Amino acid sequence: PPKVVNAAGDMAVAQSQVAQTYHADYLNDFVYHAQIEPLNAVASVSADKKSAELWIGSQYPDGLKTEVASLLKTTEDKITVHQLYLGGAFGRRFWPDFGLEAVQLASSAGVPVKLIWSREDDLQYGAFRPQSLQRLEAKLDRDGQIMTWRHRVVAQSALSGMMLASTGAQIPHYDIANRAIDQVVVPGGIRCMHWRSVGNGPNKFAIECFIDEICHAQGVEAYQFRRRLMHNSPRALKVLDAAVEMSGYRSKSGSGRAMGLAFSEHRNSLSAGVVEISLDRDTGTIRVLRAWIAVDAGLIVQPDAVLSQLQGAIIQGISSALYESVTIKAGVVQQSNFHDYQLMRITDVPKINIKIISSDEKPTGIGELGIPFTGPAIANAFAALTGKRLRRMPFSSANVQQVLTG
Repeated sequence: PPKVVNAAGDMAVAQSQVAQTYHADYLNDFVYHAQIEPLNAVASVSADKKSAELWIGSQYPDGLKTEVASLLKTTEDKITVHQLYLGGAFGRRFWPDFGLEAVQLASSAGVPVKLIWSREDDLQYGAFRPQSLQRLEAKLDRDGQIMTWRHRVVAQSALSGMMLASTGAQIPHYDIANRAIDQVVVPGGIRCMHWRSVGNGPNKFAIECFIDEICHAQGVEAYQFRRRLMHNSPRALKVLDAAVEMSGYRSKSGSGRAMGLAFSEHRNSLSAGVVEISLDRDTGTIRVLRAWIAVDAGLIVQPDAVLSQLQGAIIQGISSALYESVTIKAGVVQQSNFHDYQLMRITDVPKINIKIISSDEKPTGIGELGIPFTGPAIANAFAALTGKRLRRMPFSSANVQQVLTG
């Protein structure tokens, strides 16, 4: 049965009040973490197999210590984890599998062991962001107000029932009184894991594209429609206004270019972003030329770190939206390295503009905030440029050409 993520109001509104009903489905492929440093660890196990030392970059060292103690059938005070720099992670180094393998090898060999997974090991035995389907429905009254909002996420979950795919499905800053948001967990047999921004990337893609589709169908400007939805959320409204002002947002830019707008929140940090894209219709290649983001993440402690985190997240978000996809055939991952798992190249990185909004709120985090807006902003720009909708991420050349010719 569906697991409720958020429910509010009364979804059984009188049908006589409903003027328009909109539906759309959005799809997201499996995505690999693609951390640049391969998974690696050094392990040393005592001769009696009752104590161990581990040198590793882990996102969950306390949990790793527990797992190693369980593996060796000993107590946690006999396990020492030397925490090192991660060398990239994005959620993948939360899982202890590569550390446990190093301990197993060291225990069997009777000598310290340094383990490095090859890129092929890591990608073909990956732990991916879940593939998902987002199904949305909205009912509007005669004044163009959203009366009801339904959002169902269909995806595999993982990690002892944690709802990896449903984070970010809530819409706390949009004033829609009647909401029904849930997730259907399906068995998949594929190892799934946190991926930077967790479910916010796929869910904000669906939400922000659907909002844009409603705006277009209603003949309402997307920016003003969002402002109306945000009238009870002054912090969100300020972020949205800042992004539009800094970018000079307008949906059509001329000269074969277009802009797209999207809003996102992540753990009480707020962002709004705009991208400008061009499109090669012959090849189906989208290029992001410029990106703007305004953020309110509470009190900023290290401004330079904020800029670096946002720049990196925007690049990673664009890369995942345009290129990244893991496919599986007969239970086997079809990609093996970066020749067939494409990442955005440095020559395609857009000019990035960042505005940090001064805030006295408590710090609320920045590392994942730059990702969720990228997918929907690109898709909304594509719709402004072509009149057609991208409803499957990534927006690969093949997917784009299918939409253009469909």
